[in-house]
Amino acid sequence: MRGALPLACFLFCSSAVAQNQGFLGSQFSREGEEFRNSCSSFKSLASCGQLLVTGTPLRITAGSIAPQNGMAFGPAFVFDKDYTGWRMNFNADAVASINQSWRAGVYVKLTRTPSTAPVPVVLTQRPTRPIQSAPPAPAPEINLYAQAISLNHLNYYGIGNFTSRNSLALFGMREVIEGANVVFPFGNSGLALFAELNGRSVSIRGASSSTAPSLFSLPPSSVPPGAISQPGFLQAGEGLRFNRDFGSAFDLDYSAVYQEFIAPSNSTFSFRRLNLDFSHTIWLYGRRLSGAGSHSYGPDGSQETLKNHHYVRDRNGSIDLSVLLTESYVPGGHVVPFYFQPTLGGADINGDKLLPSYPDYRFRGPNLLLFHGGIEHSVWGPIGLQFLADFGKVGATRGEIGFDHFRHSYATGLTIRAGDFPAVSILFAWGGGEGTHTIAEVSPSLLGSSGRPSLF
Repeated sequence: MRGALPLACFLFCSSAVAQNQGFLGSQFSREGEEFRNSCSSFKSLASCGQLLVTGTPLRITAGSIAPQNGMAFGPAFVFDKDYTGWRMNFNADAVASINQSWRAGVYVKLTRTPSTAPVPVVLTQRPTRPIQSAPPAPAPEINLYAQAISLNHLNYYGIGNFTSRNSLALFGMREVIEGANVVFPFGNSGLALFAELNGRSVSIRGASSSTAPSLFSLPPSSVPPGAISQPGFLQAGEGLRFNRDFGSAFDLDYSAVYQEFIAPSNSTFSFRRLNLDFSHTIWLYGRRLSGAGSHSYGPDGSQETLKNHHYVRDRNGSIDLSVLLTESYVPGGHVVPFYFQPTLGGADINGDKLLPSYPDYRFRGPNLLLFHGGIEHSVWGPIGLQFLADFGKVGATRGEIGFDHFRHSYATGLTIRAGDFPAVSILFAWGGGEGTHTIAEVSPSLLGSSGRPSLF
């Protein structure tokens, strides 16, 4: 598994690039001409900077790689091409941060496109009113990827909802993920099947600072499961997604995914997990259909979408409400490795802000319940205001997940938008009894879209 997927991805990508040498040559030539036109004078620095981060096929990508590991920068190679019945988005990128953390990967997105067969023309009387065509049905999508990431600074406070902040220990982690996922929608119903198959290899190492010891210096009774040895995992997942837009005022985005983590070399680390995510978006002034979302930027953004990008200068805002539930099913005598357990506090390893007033990765456990609410509103040009409220808890067992002993957090601050997407946020968070937390972040979405795999 570990050898077959990278080889298949390499052969597929090499074949795709070889078949498109002429196409790529024209793309490089066009981008070179754009650079000569946009970067020839001091007055054009703004357009030159935009080209550096949105150009095709070469661009610079930047974003927060993971909490406590800083901003990451690096090159990306991107191109889009239409084939018979499919559109391919190819991306290879590598980024590194100031603390020497890094990530590198190759990603291919294949999206089914409608047939281009000619449609018979029928002559009839001109209608008295315009015919409203139905929106196109969502297309099936396949994502292939091979990714490696190395993080040098991660926090561990223990497992459960009542750990002490004084128990902080540090560790580093490297993870290699090779796999694929598929989204198959059922027409315009909003329902879609989701399936994934990944090979995961994790390596844990010690880390320390002047204020916190290494994870491996803890007493043997406090060392978490999975710290001493890390077997390879075959991880499968299947589930349903429901995404429905109610006009331009209200969106639903629900998902239910059941995952199996199988460790062939040490079955005591095998477990199963159910992830339920119920997200709601209320658009205060209607959804901006012409605005670019997070998927349009960073290493995955296509030139077709980016060329129509503009800053929103009128009123624009939304209210987000969501519920997240994670439950792990662990056979007797088995354990969930700590590095695959979700966390609350600051932001998690994927960069999602959850209970931001607490330190990053503050609460860790195989089971989690979170209620989240937020509002984000434009103020002037690309500047916006944001307010967040979170209530959540983790549990070592499913029985510990109930409606008591919730941790809470509030946050407010500024956002800087790209189109109608908050690309940069500066937040001050409070509540929960453990002090305050200031978060300045370039959205992790800019380092890759939702087609990429989660790190846990």
